[in-house]
Amino acid sequence: MPRHTAERLLDAAEAVFAERGYDAASLGEIADRVGVRPQAIYNHFRGKWELYVAVLERLLDPFLRLLDDAIDAPIGPGQSGASVARDIAFHARNPHLARILQYATLGGGEPLALLRERWYRPFFERALLLAPEKNAIVQKNPALLPWVITGFHSLILGYATMAPLHRELLGIDPFSAEGVARQTEFLQELLRLLNRETDA
Repeated sequence: MPRHTAERLLDAAEAVFAERGYDAASLGEIADRVGVRPQAIYNHFRGKWELYVAVLERLLDPFLRLLDDAIDAPIGPGQSGASVARDIAFHARNPHLARILQYATLGGGEPLALLRERWYRPFFERALLLAPEKNAIVQKNPALLPWVITGFHSLILGYATMAPLHRELLGIDPFSAEGVARQTEFLQELLRLLNRETDA
């Protein structure tokens, strides 16, 4: 069964926004990738901004649901490590997301404001709820908790954003099962080190 034109437009827009960012992306290029005239986009979306928001909703709403599921899960050993594994797997399944976020962050303006208010403030609030209690850095200085969260987030996004370079350096696809497993193991080991008691 052929996929609905709106879904094909979202796929194409996601790729173009990842390659060029919001400002440099054009509806003409998105339409060309789908094989429709640019005017046909308006049958499904009011314009480039609505298409951009729809792409982000499709990518980031499920990410926030992952965090909600983690918050609702019973607290137990290894919860932080499992959360990191889910985050890495999510970005491996959605490789365009990190680049779209990078363009929005570097470009500023409306795309950054949208990300900040609609998704990243809620992300940050949820992440604070998931933060490990026995974190050596945070035990020494509780004010560093936000930096621990943003640091881990940056490690995961950086891995996804730099995947083409890492592919050349490592000799494997960073999004392959092997690449994801190694990155997950590395970050889980880093979490274990951070989560030790300060007097251990």
